[in-house]
Amino acid sequence: MNEFLRIFKRTFKLFGYDLKKAGKFTLQPFQNSADSHLQTVYKAFDQDKPRVRGDLDKLVVFIRTCLRTNRNVDTRPRFTGGSTAETVYRCLRSTIRSINHAFHQEGDRSVEVVILDDHSDGPYLQKIKELCAAIQCPWTIQTTRETGQGKSLHEQFELAKSLNALCYFCEDDYLHEPSAIMEMWNFYRQMVEQTGNHLVLHPQECDFLYQTHYPSYIVAGKKRHWRTMNHATHVLFIHSDVVKLHWNYFENTKYVGDPKSRQLGAESKTTNLLFKHIPGCCPIPAVAGHAQFELTLPPCFDWQTIWEENR
Repeated sequence: MNEFLRIFKRTFKLFGYDLKKAGKFTLQPFQNSADSHLQTVYKAFDQDKPRVRGDLDKLVVFIRTCLRTNRNVDTRPRFTGGSTAETVYRCLRSTIRSINHAFHQEGDRSVEVVILDDHSDGPYLQKIKELCAAIQCPWTIQTTRETGQGKSLHEQFELAKSLNALCYFCEDDYLHEPSAIMEMWNFYRQMVEQTGNHLVLHPQECDFLYQTHYPSYIVAGKKRHWRTMNHATHVLFIHSDVVKLHWNYFENTKYVGDPKSRQLGAESKTTNLLFKHIPGCCPIPAVAGHAQFELTLPPCFDWQTIWEENR
C-alpha cells in the first residue's frame, strides 16, 4: 500500500471505516472479549504490513518416532483395534502418503523429511525404516541424542532454528488425510499473503477447543474453513523464523514427560504462548487426528477410513 492510500486509510478509520485491497479478508471487530488471541488475530489482519521474510517454498517435516518395549509398546488393542506398534505403523503410512502427495502436487516447492527416532528397539526400528523407504522426497533418519519425549521434542525444535523453511513438527501416532500437509502449506501461504504475518497451524481441533467453545474467527480456505485458536499440542506447522524469534517458548519443551518438572513443559507454559503474538488456526473438519485415545480425536473426523486405507 503506497503512502497516499495509507493516508486515506488513517483518515477513514477516524470515521469508523477501513480501506482494504480487493480480495482481502475483513474481520469484524469484537467487543468485551476476554480472549486475547482474538485481538492478536484482528491486529494481524488490520495492520498494513509488508510480506514476512522467510522461504515459504521449502518444507521440512519432522517426525518423532519411538517404539521401545521397556517404554510404550503395549500389545493390547487400542481403540483403533490395533496394538500400539500397529497404530504407529498405520499412522506413519498415512503421514508418508500425505508427504508424497504434497511433494508431487506443489511443483517447484521442495520437501524434506527428518525422522527423529528415540532409540526404538531393533525390530521396530527396522520396520520404521522399511515404511520410510516409501518416502519419495529426500529423507533421513537419525537417533536422538538422549532418550525421552521431552528430549526428542526439544531436539527437533533446536534443529529447526538453523533453517529457513516452513516446518511441520509431527508425532508418529497422527492419522493424516492424503491432502493434509498440502492443505496446511497452502493455507499458511494464503494467510501470509493476507496478513503479512507468520502463524501457527495445528492439524486438528484440540479437545479443549471443542469442549469450551471459546469465541473464534472463522476463515475460509480453499477446501475447508479454519478457526482461530489459542490451544494446541506440540504438533505444529510453523516457520523456522518463529522458532528462532520465540525460542524462549520452545526451550522448556525438554521437560515434557519429566516426572519432576513436567508442568514446565506443558503446552500452556510453552508453545501456546505464541498465540499472544501471532495468529493460530486449525481446520474444520480436521486434516489429521491424534490416534492416542478416542477422546483425543477431533469431531467429524473419519479416522476409520484412513485406518483401513493404511493397512
